[in-house]
Amino acid sequence: MNSLSFTRLRQRYTDDTTLGGAGAAPALARALEFIGWRAVREPTPEELAGHLALLLDHCVHEHRDVMALTEGVAMALRDTGPLLDGGLPPVAAYYPAAEALLRRYVADDGVAPQAAPSFL
Repeated sequence: MNSLSFTRLRQRYTDDTTLGGAGAAPALARALEFIGWRAVREPTPEELAGHLALLLDHCVHEHRDVMALTEGVAMALRDTGPLLDGGLPPVAAYYPAAEALLRRYVADDGVAPQAAPSFL
């Protein structure tokens, strides 16, 4: 299901968090924007990115399990996203978004996604 390499994820995180690095949160915030999180409004991508950075750190330094990280990210997206018709869908419904977010984090080029031009 998840084709993301732990080695690539660890390398990206290490590059972000070594002395002089920006930390993982800015790239995670850009990844959240990429999957459309800004439309949620609260929490902002920057606020949620801080929490996701903790999950990423836990993965890299402790359990080393990309699937467990994906599940944690999916759960965070579900728990902090809007309630749809009064209920929460299963965590598995958020796996595609969590996987896309993690892939985008690893491939981040430092450029925030641009909003599509409006023709209205």
